[in-house]
Amino acid sequence: MPRRTASPSASPKSRASDRKPSPAMPRAPRADKGKPAAPSGNRSDNRYDSRPGKPPAGQRPERRDAMDAPRAPRPTRETGSRFPSALPWPRTDALFPPLDADARQALECLPEALHKIWPLNAAHRRSLPEDVAALSRLLTTERRDLRRPYWSSPAFVSAYLYYFLPWNLLRLTRLLAALPLPDPRALAPEGGEALLLDAGSGPLSLPLALWLARPQWREAPVRVLALDSAARPPELGKALFASWGACLGWKTWPVRTAQGPLESLARQAAPLLAGKGGAQRCRPWLVTAANVLNELRPGRKGGGGRQAWDEEPEDGDGAEVAPQGPLAERLDSLLDAFAPLLFRHNGAEPENAPESGASPALLFVEPGTRLGGNTIMRLRDLALEGGLAALAPCPHNAACPLLAGQGGRTWCHFTFDSRDAPDWLLRLSTEAGLAKSGLSLAPLLLGAAAEPETVPVAAPGREKTLPARVLSAPFAVPGLAGRARYACTAEGLMLLEDAEALASGDRLPVRLMPDAPRDAKSRARIIRSPRAHVSAKP
Repeated sequence: MPRRTASPSASPKSRASDRKPSPAMPRAPRADKGKPAAPSGNRSDNRYDSRPGKPPAGQRPERRDAMDAPRAPRPTRETGSRFPSALPWPRTDALFPPLDADARQALECLPEALHKIWPLNAAHRRSLPEDVAALSRLLTTERRDLRRPYWSSPAFVSAYLYYFLPWNLLRLTRLLAALPLPDPRALAPEGGEALLLDAGSGPLSLPLALWLARPQWREAPVRVLALDSAARPPELGKALFASWGACLGWKTWPVRTAQGPLESLARQAAPLLAGKGGAQRCRPWLVTAANVLNELRPGRKGGGGRQAWDEEPEDGDGAEVAPQGPLAERLDSLLDAFAPLLFRHNGAEPENAPESGASPALLFVEPGTRLGGNTIMRLRDLALEGGLAALAPCPHNAACPLLAGQGGRTWCHFTFDSRDAPDWLLRLSTEAGLAKSGLSLAPLLLGAAAEPETVPVAAPGREKTLPARVLSAPFAVPGLAGRARYACTAEGLMLLEDAEALASGDRLPVRLMPDAPRDAKSRARIIRSPRAHVSAKP
């Protein structure tokens, strides 16, 4: 049975300090956790941890109705160029482009759609910030106290739908607008539909975000299969999809919900793929699983699903690191369970492959926490072993430079600003004491490998050009111009000089010189900026 392949990229956080960060210490933004950053203790690498600003410990904003509170100040961008008129690096593509006007409008209208399926009375509106803060604690610092599904509590369902879901939609929409996803119109069979299979769907966070991110596909023949271990979250998501589309006047995709473990996805999809039960015949288009893998536990193959929908687990020094042993086996079995949706059983080609040559893709998105990022890196490793290719955000299919030799101190993730959040959501976040100044994700897009990838080989003594993906926040390095950033390439980590104008996740070509020096701390090869090459010419 063929496996699969994919790759993310890592990304450290921004920090006001100019001290040099280790590529091993990217951390997810913690401003959304509503508590100050933990002291670094004696861990020397923590001095490179850069976290967005947070309110002082124990400080709560003045109480008011969050939905009607005065406008909160908008966060600033993660980075700002000191050279606005002449960028030292060419930017080929951004991993998190800003939302377009239609998407911003849709998020502003989201409370109207939510009110139709889950209305809040005056008392519930007043208590919403406190309910959001309580649910955040339950899903992070007090996670061990979560003894029953929290959607059985009306207050927690309100908190999730009006706070956690919108933030997840913003994260995912920014990501999905740029990923090289296959076109559903090329995969839909004649007279049939392209099937989006969302495992651990919760309230349809990823399908909703994809619908929002790709307006050109809203009219496409797409059907959604939303699978979750609990019945209620996907049904709420299905109702929200219809309500939101009606509010906006946009066409929505038909949704079928199913209950079961993650590994049952192919079995649940079989009737749709065969066109049984009066449904149009479908062909797999995209298999997705967002914010699910970090909740997997070994030895529970039949219980795969989520308990906490999409909330990010706490990221701290005591968090789990890269999955090993039984949990790695669980990840491997999950890839095997999804394989029939991507390949024929002989591994030759996708089932019912279209004449266009397009093929389905497999997308995983995890929180940008230590656990989420390490899980994605391990999953990529397993997928590559099984014959898949990493389509994005990895710029290559070579070994992950963050996976080996870092002892769990580094993890793959990217950070970006929260500037596109609607005003009502910013106000609610402030009221709950969870104001965000940054967001993070650890994504991985996998697909069938057309042919073995070869790393470009240059003649001895000659330079080579490599695709690179920016991983880190900017930081000062003695002896280098401007502020540097780490980037991932097929030949390992590179240290890009004068790279402050770039952003986490940017993809660009870099010129590796045969005599490029190595950074003394990280051993990364140092790449001089194009500006330096120009200024060096006579």
